[in-house]
Amino acid sequence: MQVVVTARQMELTTALKDYVHNKVSKAEKYIHREYGVHVILEAHKLHHTAEIVVNVKGQQITAKGEGEDMYACIDKAMDKIEQQLRRYKEKLSHHKGSTSVGQEALVVEEALATES
Repeated sequence: MQVVVTARQMELTTALKDYVHNKVSKAEKYIHREYGVHVILEAHKLHHTAEIVVNVKGQQITAKGEGEDMYACIDKAMDKIEQQLRRYKEKLSHHKGSTSVGQEALVVEEALATES
């Protein structure tokens, strides 16, 4: 998975970048292809924002976490992204279309079964 981290009005430390990569890598169980992930970290005095954008098949799944702690903001945004990816994959599994969609559904069902 290709992850791009952008920092606005703050310095991007290696610890913060590693934390983002570790959190985003957990979403790979819902995505079996090489999708792009863009993480935007922004700081305004004591107000921090983490926005995560995942590009999947011509669509964008976006989530935003806000708060006083950047790490907590990243956690909030990743929780929202995981919920949206889970719903997206369930939607694909119920869709009756081409075989490639059916194969994606099998991968998702396996990921959900191992999660439980």
